[in-house]
Amino acid sequence: ATLILNRPPVNSLSLEMCSDISSAIKQIEANKKVQAVVLTSSNPAILSAGLDLTELYNPDKERLPKFWESFQQLFLDLYGSRLAVIGAIEGHAPAAGCMLAMACDYRIMASSDGDGGGDKNKRGTIGLNEAQFGIAAPPWLGQLMIRTIGFRKGEEALTLGTLFSPEDALSIGLVDKLVEGDAVVDASYEVARTFTKIPPQARFASKMLARKEFLDDLVENRDTDTAHFCNFILNDTVQLGLGAYLEKLKRK
Repeated sequence: ATLILNRPPVNSLSLEMCSDISSAIKQIEANKKVQAVVLTSSNPAILSAGLDLTELYNPDKERLPKFWESFQQLFLDLYGSRLAVIGAIEGHAPAAGCMLAMACDYRIMASSDGDGGGDKNKRGTIGLNEAQFGIAAPPWLGQLMIRTIGFRKGEEALTLGTLFSPEDALSIGLVDKLVEGDAVVDASYEVARTFTKIPPQARFASKMLARKEFLDDLVENRDTDTAHFCNFILNDTVQLGLGAYLEKLKRK
Protein backbone atom coordinates (compact mmCIF):
# COMPACT_ATOMS: atom_id res chain seq x y z
CA ALA A 1 0.00 0.00 0.00
CA THR A 2 0.97 3.64 -0.33
CA LEU A 3 0.18 6.49 2.06
CA ILE A 4 0.72 9.85 0.32
CA LEU A 5 0.84 13.02 2.44
CA ASN A 6 -1.04 15.77 0.63
CA ARG A 7 -1.59 18.99 2.54
CA PRO A 8 -0.11 21.78 0.39
CA PRO A 9 2.19 23.48 0.44
CA VAL A 10 4.45 21.55 2.87
CA ASN A 11 2.32 18.87 4.58
CA SER A 12 2.49 20.63 7.94
CA LEU A 13 0.86 18.68 10.74
CA SER A 14 -2.30 20.30 12.04
CA LEU A 15 -4.75 18.57 14.37
CA GLU A 16 -6.79 17.48 11.37
CA MET A 17 -3.75 16.32 9.39
CA CYS A 18 -2.50 14.18 12.29
CA SER A 19 -5.94 12.65 12.71
CA ASP A 20 -6.27 11.98 8.98
CA ILE A 21 -2.91 10.18 8.82
CA SER A 22 -3.83 8.08 11.86
CA SER A 23 -7.14 7.19 10.20
CA ALA A 24 -5.37 6.25 6.97
CA ILE A 25 -2.99 3.94 8.85
CA LYS A 26 -5.92 2.21 10.53
CA GLN A 27 -7.77 1.84 7.23
CA ILE A 28 -4.74 0.20 5.62
CA GLU A 29 -4.20 -2.07 8.63
CA ALA A 30 -7.82 -3.21 8.39
CA ASN A 31 -6.97 -5.02 5.15
CA LYS A 32 -5.26 -8.13 6.49
CA LYS A 33 -3.78 -8.87 3.08
CA VAL A 34 -1.63 -5.75 3.29
CA GLN A 35 1.62 -6.17 5.21
CA ALA A 36 3.59 -3.06 4.22
CA VAL A 37 3.02 0.58 3.36
CA VAL A 38 5.25 3.17 1.72
CA LEU A 39 4.92 6.61 3.34
CA THR A 40 5.63 9.38 0.87
CA SER A 41 4.59 12.89 -0.17
CA SER A 42 2.68 14.42 -3.05
CA ASN A 43 5.38 17.12 -3.00
CA PRO A 44 8.79 15.58 -3.77
CA ALA A 45 10.53 18.61 -2.26
CA ILE A 46 9.36 17.80 1.26
CA LEU A 47 7.97 14.88 3.25
CA SER A 48 6.55 17.21 5.90
CA ALA A 49 7.71 20.54 7.29
CA GLY A 50 6.70 19.35 10.76
CA LEU A 51 4.09 20.73 13.13
CA ASP A 52 1.80 23.45 11.84
CA LEU A 53 3.21 26.37 13.81
CA THR A 54 -0.10 28.22 13.62
CA GLU A 55 -1.32 25.56 16.07
CA LEU A 56 1.36 26.75 18.50
CA TYR A 57 1.51 30.54 18.08
CA ASN A 58 -1.22 32.38 20.00
CA PRO A 59 -3.06 29.06 20.26
CA ASP A 60 -6.63 28.34 21.22
CA LYS A 61 -6.14 27.03 24.76
CA GLU A 62 -8.90 24.45 24.38
CA ARG A 63 -7.65 23.23 21.00
CA LEU A 64 -3.96 23.06 21.99
CA PRO A 65 -4.16 19.89 24.15
CA LYS A 66 -6.36 18.22 21.53
CA PHE A 67 -3.78 19.07 18.88
CA TRP A 68 -0.96 17.57 20.96
CA GLU A 69 -2.97 14.43 21.69
CA SER A 70 -3.51 13.99 17.93
CA PHE A 71 0.25 14.25 17.40
CA GLN A 72 0.94 11.72 20.16
CA GLN A 73 -1.63 9.38 18.62
CA LEU A 74 -0.07 9.72 15.18
CA PHE A 75 3.28 8.65 16.62
CA LEU A 76 1.71 5.71 18.47
CA ASP A 77 -0.14 4.56 15.37
CA LEU A 78 2.87 4.85 13.08
CA TYR A 79 5.62 3.61 15.41
CA GLY A 80 3.44 0.75 16.66
CA SER A 81 1.85 -0.26 13.36
CA ARG A 82 1.65 -3.97 12.50
CA LEU A 83 2.64 -2.88 8.99
CA ALA A 84 6.19 -2.61 7.77
CA VAL A 85 6.35 1.14 7.13
CA ILE A 86 8.92 2.31 4.60
CA GLY A 87 9.68 6.03 4.57
CA ALA A 88 10.28 7.41 1.06
CA ILE A 89 12.00 10.76 1.67
CA GLU A 90 12.47 12.58 -1.62
CA GLY A 91 13.11 15.99 -0.06
CA HIS A 92 13.26 17.65 3.35
CA ALA A 93 12.06 16.09 6.63
CA PRO A 94 12.63 18.59 9.46
CA ALA A 95 11.18 18.52 12.98
CA ALA A 96 7.99 16.44 13.11
CA GLY A 97 8.70 15.44 9.52
CA CYS A 98 11.75 13.71 10.95
CA MET A 99 9.46 12.07 13.52
CA LEU A 100 7.42 10.58 10.69
CA ALA A 101 10.61 9.21 9.17
CA MET A 102 12.05 7.83 12.42
CA ALA A 103 8.77 6.09 13.21
CA CYS A 104 9.13 4.04 10.02
CA ASP A 105 10.75 0.61 9.89
CA TYR A 106 13.14 1.67 7.10
CA ARG A 107 14.05 5.04 5.60
CA ILE A 108 15.20 5.75 2.06
CA MET A 109 16.28 9.31 1.22
CA ALA A 110 17.16 11.06 -2.01
CA SER A 111 20.85 11.76 -2.45
CA SER A 112 20.07 14.56 -4.92
CA ASP A 113 17.09 16.23 -6.59
CA GLY A 114 16.91 13.39 -9.08
CA ASP A 115 18.65 15.06 -11.99
CA GLY A 116 21.85 13.14 -11.38
CA GLY A 117 23.79 16.34 -10.97
CA GLY A 118 24.38 16.01 -7.26
CA ASP A 119 23.68 19.68 -6.53
CA LYS A 120 24.08 19.85 -2.77
CA ASN A 121 21.88 22.97 -2.58
CA LYS A 122 18.94 20.96 -3.92
CA ARG A 123 19.34 18.06 -1.53
CA GLY A 124 16.92 17.48 1.28
CA THR A 125 17.80 17.68 4.95
CA ILE A 126 16.49 15.76 7.94
CA GLY A 127 16.60 16.27 11.69
CA LEU A 128 14.87 17.58 14.80
CA ASN A 129 15.52 21.30 14.43
CA GLU A 130 12.96 22.52 17.00
CA ALA A 131 15.64 24.33 19.01
CA GLN A 132 16.17 26.69 16.07
CA PHE A 133 12.68 28.15 16.49
CA GLY A 134 12.66 28.27 20.25
CA ILE A 135 11.02 25.02 21.36
CA ALA A 136 12.26 21.58 22.35
CA ALA A 137 11.29 18.16 21.07
CA PRO A 138 9.09 16.27 23.55
CA PRO A 139 10.99 13.72 25.67
CA TRP A 140 9.63 10.70 23.77
CA LEU A 141 10.69 12.17 20.44
CA GLY A 142 14.09 13.35 21.66
CA GLN A 143 14.74 9.91 23.10
CA LEU A 144 13.79 8.34 19.77
CA MET A 145 16.45 10.47 18.10
CA ILE A 146 19.01 9.38 20.71
CA ARG A 147 18.11 5.72 20.23
CA THR A 148 18.38 6.13 16.47
CA ILE A 149 21.71 7.93 16.13
CA GLY A 150 23.41 7.39 19.50
CA PHE A 151 23.65 9.37 22.72
CA ARG A 152 26.40 11.90 22.05
CA LYS A 153 25.42 12.68 18.46
CA GLY A 154 21.75 12.79 19.46
CA GLU A 155 22.39 15.13 22.38
CA GLU A 156 24.36 17.48 20.15
CA ALA A 157 21.79 17.35 17.33
CA LEU A 158 18.90 18.13 19.67
CA THR A 159 20.75 21.01 21.35
CA LEU A 160 21.80 22.64 18.07
CA GLY A 161 18.69 21.76 16.09
CA THR A 162 20.87 20.13 13.45
CA LEU A 163 19.51 19.34 10.01
CA PHE A 164 21.60 16.62 8.39
CA SER A 165 22.43 16.24 4.72
CA PRO A 166 21.48 12.88 3.18
CA GLU A 167 25.08 11.67 3.35
CA ASP A 168 25.49 12.67 6.99
CA ALA A 169 22.10 11.16 7.85
CA LEU A 170 23.18 7.87 6.30
CA SER A 171 26.51 7.88 8.12
CA ILE A 172 24.87 8.25 11.56
CA GLY A 173 21.99 5.84 10.90
CA LEU A 174 19.22 8.42 10.67
CA VAL A 175 18.36 6.98 7.25
CA ASP A 176 19.11 3.51 5.94
CA LYS A 177 19.75 4.02 2.23
CA LEU A 178 20.36 6.76 -0.33
CA VAL A 179 19.26 6.65 -3.96
CA GLU A 180 18.78 9.25 -6.67
CA GLY A 181 15.69 11.36 -6.13
CA ASP A 182 13.61 9.86 -8.91
CA ALA A 183 14.31 6.34 -7.63
CA VAL A 184 13.24 6.80 -3.99
CA VAL A 185 9.67 5.52 -4.29
CA ASP A 186 10.58 2.52 -6.45
CA ALA A 187 13.40 1.62 -4.07
CA SER A 188 10.95 1.88 -1.17
CA TYR A 189 8.56 -0.58 -2.81
CA GLU A 190 11.47 -2.97 -3.31
CA VAL A 191 12.38 -2.79 0.38
CA ALA A 192 8.70 -3.19 1.32
CA ARG A 193 8.59 -6.43 -0.65
CA THR A 194 11.63 -7.67 1.29
CA PHE A 195 9.86 -6.99 4.60
CA THR A 196 6.73 -8.81 3.46
CA LYS A 197 8.72 -11.98 2.85
CA ILE A 198 9.09 -12.35 6.62
CA PRO A 199 6.11 -14.10 8.28
CA PRO A 200 4.01 -11.18 9.60
CA GLN A 201 3.55 -12.43 13.15
CA ALA A 202 7.29 -12.96 13.56
CA ARG A 203 8.10 -9.61 11.96
CA PHE A 204 5.68 -7.67 14.16
CA ALA A 205 6.71 -9.51 17.33
CA SER A 206 10.34 -8.69 16.59
CA LYS A 207 9.44 -5.06 15.98
CA MET A 208 7.65 -4.87 19.31
CA LEU A 209 10.66 -6.32 21.13
CA ALA A 210 12.40 -3.07 20.30
CA ARG A 211 9.46 -0.64 20.48
CA LYS A 212 6.79 -1.80 22.94
CA GLU A 213 8.53 -0.41 26.05
CA PHE A 214 8.59 3.09 24.58
CA LEU A 215 5.05 2.92 23.22
CA ASP A 216 3.76 1.80 26.61
CA ASP A 217 5.68 4.57 28.37
CA LEU A 218 4.06 7.27 26.24
CA VAL A 219 0.59 5.76 26.68
CA GLU A 220 1.09 5.70 30.45
CA ASN A 221 2.34 9.29 30.58
CA ARG A 222 0.21 10.96 27.89
CA ASP A 223 -1.59 13.35 30.25
CA THR A 224 1.65 14.50 31.86
CA ASP A 225 3.29 14.92 28.47
CA THR A 226 0.34 16.98 27.20
CA ALA A 227 0.32 19.21 30.27
CA HIS A 228 4.08 19.78 30.03
CA PHE A 229 3.83 20.61 26.33
CA CYS A 230 0.96 23.07 26.77
CA ASN A 231 2.65 24.83 29.69
CA PHE A 232 5.86 25.11 27.68
CA ILE A 233 4.19 26.45 24.54
CA LEU A 234 2.13 29.02 26.46
CA ASN A 235 5.26 30.48 28.08
CA ASP A 236 5.66 34.13 27.07
CA THR A 237 9.28 33.70 25.99
CA VAL A 238 8.42 30.69 23.83
CA GLN A 239 5.57 32.62 22.22
CA LEU A 240 7.91 35.50 21.41
CA GLY A 241 10.38 33.10 19.83
CA LEU A 242 7.69 31.43 17.73
CA GLY A 243 6.41 34.81 16.59
CA ALA A 244 9.88 35.91 15.55
CA TYR A 245 10.45 32.66 13.67
CA LEU A 246 7.15 32.95 11.81
CA GLU A 247 8.02 36.54 10.82
CA LYS A 248 11.36 35.29 9.52
CA LEU A 249 9.58 32.67 7.41
CA LYS A 250 7.27 35.31 5.93
CA ARG A 251 10.29 37.33 4.77
CA LYS A 252 11.80 34.40 2.86
